[in-house]
Amino acid sequence: MKLKINKPRLKNVIVLCVGIFSFVFITGCLLYQYGLRFNITTSLPVGFWKIDKNYGSIKKGDYVWFTPTKAIADFGIKRGYLPEISKCQNNSLPLLKCVYGLPGDTYSFNEDRVCINGNSVENVKRRKTDSKGRKMPVISNDIVPKDQLFVLTLHSHSYDSRYYGTIPIKNIEGTAKPIFVWN
Repeated sequence: MKLKINKPRLKNVIVLCVGIFSFVFITGCLLYQYGLRFNITTSLPVGFWKIDKNYGSIKKGDYVWFTPTKAIADFGIKRGYLPEISKCQNNSLPLLKCVYGLPGDTYSFNEDRVCINGNSVENVKRRKTDSKGRKMPVISNDIVPKDQLFVLTLHSHSYDSRYYGTIPIKNIEGTAKPIFVWN
């Protein structure tokens, strides 16, 4: 049995597929240029976030999109917390976290609780081991240095400042606001 191909119909299907792919690709590029990013991690709501690269000052409670330092990225990649992306700075995708500590604030740990300026952060605990039973890094109580931030999320398995300390403000790519997210 010989299969007959309707050449005009096949041509129309190919043109339609190329057109749809081109539209999606160009729209995605434009939205990326506009600052739209898709968060896939579960430490914050999954979905679309708008990154503002022209932010003024950063306040507590702001979400920030930042490039992790090489040490943070290397440890996260080695442990499997972060995917290794060779085309990205420090081989890691930027991270999205919430600012809890500004320069001059103190951060401390009382057993498993995380404290900022002596006040326990609700629903945030520091784990001794990760989900695979490996020991988590232990950082000491300290003061957030000038030009640094202390960042967290409420997710119990989040890889954030409770395990790697502060992040440089110079690594902030922008502040973030949720546009269309879900839990």
